[in-house]
Amino acid sequence: MKVLSTKTLFINCLFLFVLFLTNSCNTTFRKEINSSFEKTKRIEILAYIDRNQWDEEDNPNYLKLNYIKNGKLEINKKYLKNRMTLNEDQTIVLKERLSKCEIENWGAKCYNPRHALLFYDKNDKIYGYIEMCFDCNGSKSSENFKAFSGCALGLKETLKEFGITYFNEEL
Repeated sequence: MKVLSTKTLFINCLFLFVLFLTNSCNTTFRKEINSSFEKTKRIEILAYIDRNQWDEEDNPNYLKLNYIKNGKLEINKKYLKNRMTLNEDQTIVLKERLSKCEIENWGAKCYNPRHALLFYDKNDKIYGYIEMCFDCNGSKSSENFKAFSGCALGLKETLKEFGITYFNEEL
């Protein structure tokens, strides 16, 4: 019978612990996504002129998202470039890609958001959102989507596949 050294035993135990922790986190993460998508009746994607370009009366504090009020979208149409509601197949794709959470871990301070995912409940009220700035790799979200709001930063190509055409254009 082969006897493992203390160092080898420690390394093996550490590896198993990390593997267990990773699987546990992934399971919790997937449960949160599943729970959020179960509450979702429809998902809408917005593409708009970055909020620091909006008129002050429409956006008095550009760092604060203020176009969702009482569960309703209140945005001046002059800022919208694309607006689409996902079909059932697109919703499945979005959920799968959010679950994979493939993002680069970097960021800048520009935060010029041009895109948002809006999640509507069965009463057609927005119950959650994720807003994204693909330039600086920043996102903001409602409290109930914070766990995977950063994952939305890996969706730029997915949004293009869905038909969103506005990304980094000037006014």
